[in-house]
Amino acid sequence: MTGFVRLFSAALCVAAVLATGAAVADDEGAIKHRQAIMKAVGGHMSAMAAILQGRVPFKEDLKGHAHAQAELAKIAEKVFPLGSDFGETGAKPEIWAKPEEFKQAVTAFQAETEALVKAAEGGDMGAFGAQFRKVGGTCKGCHDSFRQKR
Repeated sequence: MTGFVRLFSAALCVAAVLATGAAVADDEGAIKHRQAIMKAVGGHMSAMAAILQGRVPFKEDLKGHAHAQAELAKIAEKVFPLGSDFGETGAKPEIWAKPEEFKQAVTAFQAETEALVKAAEGGDMGAFGAQFRKVGGTCKGCHDSFRQKR
């Protein structure tokens, strides 16, 4: 082998290793991103629950939490890409094995959070509480089907 061929072969090997490492890093990044989004969803749910239960006096913040939740619901649709089904994740394989069922669960979450925004804008605490429970039901339904118990 000539020096050029050896150098070219070595360069190809290094490129292949770097490309593989980048793909793994991207997949790990996707998992971390997904976990941050889901933690934010849980944070807004917890904050709204505390307000609804009267544990904190921040009723004026419900609109902000509802709007944030609706935006997170839109993002949630994208945070389970192929290749992010490994490592330290509570995501069940069913997410990728049953993509249509998973999409229906996410679509229900999106619809209920949009309705939550409308309830928040309306200002009726009873209506907001009822809609909050519907949003929680979509969370529970998705977790029951697509999240491993920890």
